[in-house]
Amino acid sequence: MLFAALLALIVGVVAVPAASAKPKGGRKKCPKGYVVKTVTKHGKKVKVCRKAHGKGKGTGTPTPAPTPPAPAAGLFEAPGKKLEGEAAKPFLEKYLANSTFTSCPAGWPNCGGFEDRYSHGPGSTFHKCILRPTSGSDIIVTDSYGLEAAVVEPDGSWTFREVVYDYGHYPHYEWHVSTTGVVEGAYQYENGPIEKIGPLQYLAGAKDCSY
Repeated sequence: MLFAALLALIVGVVAVPAASAKPKGGRKKCPKGYVVKTVTKHGKKVKVCRKAHGKGKGTGTPTPAPTPPAPAAGLFEAPGKKLEGEAAKPFLEKYLANSTFTSCPAGWPNCGGFEDRYSHGPGSTFHKCILRPTSGSDIIVTDSYGLEAAVVEPDGSWTFREVVYDYGHYPHYEWHVSTTGVVEGAYQYENGPIEKIGPLQYLAGAKDCSY
């Protein structure tokens, strides 16, 4: 009987936790970052500490998801659908007919005096200006061009192929212009090898080779 009484005493001591200290006035005190909440446990209302703005049952407000940034606007008006042939002409008249593709947006003699420049001016004028810092090493061509094919993508990027009328010779160029104005080109002089051009940068406004 003594053993049973002693065992009951030990179990009773272990099962009952020591009462937590409370500040004067009987209010429950929570650590920093926690707030007092009243909840129901086993049919009784008790005060517990919960994280401030936490996701406890019935407490806190969910943090709204951040608004994603708006996509960057392209350099050209996006038609929203593919344009080809006659449908692409208004777009090309707006962006190609008075434009320059250049390796030096700041213009010669910047960029160390090196600039590769291709301009499309009013009246189908075509300028090819390979400008170098050494006198007599420039390549300057002024001809006319004709469009052979063009495609404008829904996002405003565009690709076109043209032929240049060079005093009885007909070199071909093909250009792809991204939405940010980065230009990649290819050149073929009649049946010669295809040469890569670029990357260049699109600029509004045609420039001849005099400056």
